[in-house]
Amino acid sequence: MPQGTQAAANAGGPTQHTQNQDDGLDFVDATRPATNALIALTGPANAGKTYTALAMATGMGTTIGVCDTERGRASHYAHLFPFKHLRMPDFRPQTLVRALAVGARRKIDVMVIDSGTHYWSGRGGVLEQVDRTTNASRSGNAFTSGWKSVKPIEHEMWDAVMAYPGHVIMTLRVKVAYELVENDRGKKEPTKIGLKPDQRADAEYEFDFVGDLDMEHTMTVSKCSYPGLFETGERIELPNTETGARIVKWLSEGTPMPTVQDYVDRVMKPEATYEQLLALYQGELSQRGLLGAALFAPDTGEQTTLGGLIARVGGQRKAAAEGASGTASNGPTAVQGGDAERNAA
Repeated sequence: MPQGTQAAANAGGPTQHTQNQDDGLDFVDATRPATNALIALTGPANAGKTYTALAMATGMGTTIGVCDTERGRASHYAHLFPFKHLRMPDFRPQTLVRALAVGARRKIDVMVIDSGTHYWSGRGGVLEQVDRTTNASRSGNAFTSGWKSVKPIEHEMWDAVMAYPGHVIMTLRVKVAYELVENDRGKKEPTKIGLKPDQRADAEYEFDFVGDLDMEHTMTVSKCSYPGLFETGERIELPNTETGARIVKWLSEGTPMPTVQDYVDRVMKPEATYEQLLALYQGELSQRGLLGAALFAPDTGEQTTLGGLIARVGGQRKAAAEGASGTASNGPTAVQGGDAERNAA
C-alpha cells in the first residue's frame, strides 16, 4: 500500500476501498443552492409586523398568501398590497399544516404566517394541547404524557413551514416591558420595548433571517444567514418591498434546485420503482429537509406530506412488483420513514 494511503488508513481516513461507500455517505463539493427564504419578524404590538411582512412579501413574489390569526387584521392592508387572505379558524398546529398544503396547491409563492405566536400560546396551540393531554392522562405528568403526545405534532408543523415550496415570512409577538427613555424635550417617558419572542425558546434557529421591529417601525437584523447581504445589528428604517427583493435576488443567485412539485411528479411516474423511491426518500429529500412538505396527493386528493406520499406509493409499487413475480416479503411494504410518514401510508 502506498505510504500516503497507509497513513490515511492508520488515521481512520478514506482509502481506495472506502472512498465510495455503498450507503452513499461521502463528501462532495459544496455548492450554494437557490433556496426559499425563511424569515421571522418579531416585535411588540403596533411595531408594524403585518405591514412590514406584506411590504417585504410584495418584493419577493407574485402571489402572496396570508394565514391570518389576528382576527382578520391583515385585510386592513388589502388596498395597499394584493394578497390572498385566509382567516384561520383555530390555532391548532394541524390546521396550519393544512393551510400550507392549500397554499402549495394554490401555488402561493410567498406565504405570510401572521402570527406564529398563536400556534404556541394561543387557544388550541401547542401549550394548550399539552395541558389538555396532560390533564386527561392517568399520570398527570406533562413530560411523560402531554409533551410526548404533542411534540410530534409541533415537529410536523415546523417541518411543513420549513419545507413550504415558496418563501415564508412568519411574524412573532414578543413579550414586552417598559423602560424610561429620554424624549426630544429632555424628559423621561415610559417606552414599550420588545423582549423575547412568544414562541418556543429555540424558534429563531428555524429561520435564516430574523428582524426585530421597534415602535418606530425600524428593523434591527438579529440574524442573517445570507453572507454579505445584511450585517447582524444593522438597522433598516421602514423595511419595504426593496428589502424583500434584495433577499430574493441573493437567494436566486444560487444553483437551481428541484422543487417540491418536481419531486411529486417524479414519485408519481409509473416507471419509478420502490428502490428508486427509497433512495430518493433516504437521500436527497432527507438531506434537503423536504419530507415534511405539506401537500395534497395528486392521485387521491388526501392531505399528506411529501414523505407520506413516497411511503404510500413506494409500498404500492413494492407490493405490485412482488405480486407480479409471485414472491412474498416478510418485511414492510412501504418506504420507511418517521411516524408521520408511516401514519400517512
